[in-house]
Amino acid sequence: MLKNTPRSFSPGIASNRAPVAFTLIELLVVIAIIAILAAMLLPGLAKSKAQSLRALCQSNQRQWGLAIQMYAADNHNYFPDDSDGADLSWEGKTVQAFWAHYLLKDYKIGVAKSQFNLLLCPTDQWHRLADMWDTNNDGDPVLCGYFYFPGRSTSGSGDDYNVSGIQGWVTRKTLGGEYGNAPIMSDRVQALGSWSAQSNKGALTWMVEDTDTGKMVPSGNHVGLEGIPTGANFLFEDAHVEWHPFNVADPRDTIDLGDTVGTWQCFYKIPVSTNF
Repeated sequence: MLKNTPRSFSPGIASNRAPVAFTLIELLVVIAIIAILAAMLLPGLAKSKAQSLRALCQSNQRQWGLAIQMYAADNHNYFPDDSDGADLSWEGKTVQAFWAHYLLKDYKIGVAKSQFNLLLCPTDQWHRLADMWDTNNDGDPVLCGYFYFPGRSTSGSGDDYNVSGIQGWVTRKTLGGEYGNAPIMSDRVQALGSWSAQSNKGALTWMVEDTDTGKMVPSGNHVGLEGIPTGANFLFEDAHVEWHPFNVADPRDTIDLGDTVGTWQCFYKIPVSTNF
């Protein structure tokens, strides 16, 4: 009896089966499907990233709010004095000392500060660059990545904080009182150019040039198309934070004009429940 032996193929004898391969049409179909899926996913990823950065910004501002409450508790309910600050983003010696003792000491490190630095919004590009230009550590006013309102002075500053009738937001000295429901800080919504709060007309440029690199960067925080901010977070005295959308076609619907330094237009007024 013959034993069963496994079937084998002799070397050098080619198989009659054709090799498996994509046709050009099949390959194009696969590429098209991948492109469609990517187009569907990318906007969702961009939206998720924007929401996460907004949440990180809100966390920053809440920490500011708690630090301000602690400072006020130690200083007879006063805000840090900012009479030597200017233009909403420049903070004087007392505010810098407040940072160092209650929030975060401001170091000049020669490189852009991290996305997690409490003194700047995580989306802030312009002031991260400007902060590197300013190597001053002698206590003169320094840049902040937010608009910080209270404790300022209008005496001799040349800054028109009352262009929208909200001068009390920036001159109040203590927590509570007439402006107790108004915000104390916000993201930067600012542009270069001219604007009239009365006629709601003007010309604004939302991108500025980094003179070192020639790169154009947004001047404000949380930007969308053409560098225009989509909105801003606002901090209140009780340390809660609110998001307010920004409508560049009609900024008075959301954040009104505050022209504090000539060609810089600063939008920061929002509806609040207070008597002014």
